[in-house]
Amino acid sequence: MINATRLQRIKELLAEQGEDYRAIICRLPENVLMLTGYQPILGNSFCLVSLSRSDDVEIRLVVPVDERDLIPPGTAVEVEAFAEETLDYISNAVEAVRVPLGHLLNSANVTNRAVVGYEGAHAPIATSYTQVGVPGPATLDLIHSLLLGDYLRDATPILDELAAIKTEEEIQTIRRAEYVALQGFIAAREAIRVGTTEADVAADTYAALLRAGYATPGAHHVQPHVHVMAGPRAALAYRAFNLTSNRIIQQGDTVIVQIEIAINGYWAELTRTFFAGTISSEWRKAHQTCIMAQNAALKMICDGAMARDVDKVARYIMERAGFGEYFKHGLGHGFGFQAINHAAAPVLHPASDTMLRSGMVHNMEPAVYIDGKGGIRLNDNVVIRTDGNEVLSSQLPRELDWLLVTA
Repeated sequence: MINATRLQRIKELLAEQGEDYRAIICRLPENVLMLTGYQPILGNSFCLVSLSRSDDVEIRLVVPVDERDLIPPGTAVEVEAFAEETLDYISNAVEAVRVPLGHLLNSANVTNRAVVGYEGAHAPIATSYTQVGVPGPATLDLIHSLLLGDYLRDATPILDELAAIKTEEEIQTIRRAEYVALQGFIAAREAIRVGTTEADVAADTYAALLRAGYATPGAHHVQPHVHVMAGPRAALAYRAFNLTSNRIIQQGDTVIVQIEIAINGYWAELTRTFFAGTISSEWRKAHQTCIMAQNAALKMICDGAMARDVDKVARYIMERAGFGEYFKHGLGHGFGFQAINHAAAPVLHPASDTMLRSGMVHNMEPAVYIDGKGGIRLNDNVVIRTDGNEVLSSQLPRELDWLLVTA
């Protein structure tokens, strides 16, 4: 059930758009989750958020028949279900929701002259299944046909604003994902040995994440992703994707282990770099520099700080130690409803104009990537508070004596 804090923020943001702005229609799974607390699996659910005549926020949902039992009690004032196919007909999500979505629009008193927001911008999609339906031109055409007017607005700025500030209940759910990630890193540490493969490490880590995830009270959907890159391959871990291979781990390799894990749609995203057998003086210095960069950033992260200034102080530490050219990306970005979206607020980057605000959740990932040698990244998760910050991943060790695997 959506909490009162989230409802109040929705009401305030809708009110800021003007009295004619009465509703938003969403289909992207991460937006439906953020607005309702219900995680769509197939991506074909439609969520109608509207203001009543008394300016109360009301939630209405049109969902696949198979997902109706996934909606927490009290989430919506109305729920209608549809089937894309039965033994009598074959349809598609857009056509199947036409009638029930029309009913809900009428029930919500969303008239033809009401301004209605829709999802218009391109953004990464937090997939919750092997294939996920997404809004496209057909979805917008459907909304046009149901409203019979020219009062549609791209609601992306409103949705981004809502997603940027997490409620305490959402932060608690992210904490559960952080704990599960810790179990994955413990398993990765046990699996890393000279002579094993990246795939061996990833397999043991996946197994631990699934076990710990489904052992979490209330967990009904666990989504683990593991990336293991060792030796020279770790130098490529700054790319937009990380791919595990069957490469054998060698003595002295840096072994980057990146974990993204979601519990019921709420993500944690963390990285640790292990050292196989031995560690060179160069990597020892790089690791210590990443810790110093994190510490410097944490002293600045608070409500009202500028994101670019936080990146700047961390980047200065990296540059002063001689690693500036090897720190190839921004210090961090928001997460929670998605694992990795580099445009999610707050963006900690040299060119960012974001101001940090209490309730924002972001990662913090100073790194060193040296072509032909390897790479290390130290990625922790932080929530911004009015009086400073809190490291959500504080239970995950970052000290060298834990990351150096010699057995």
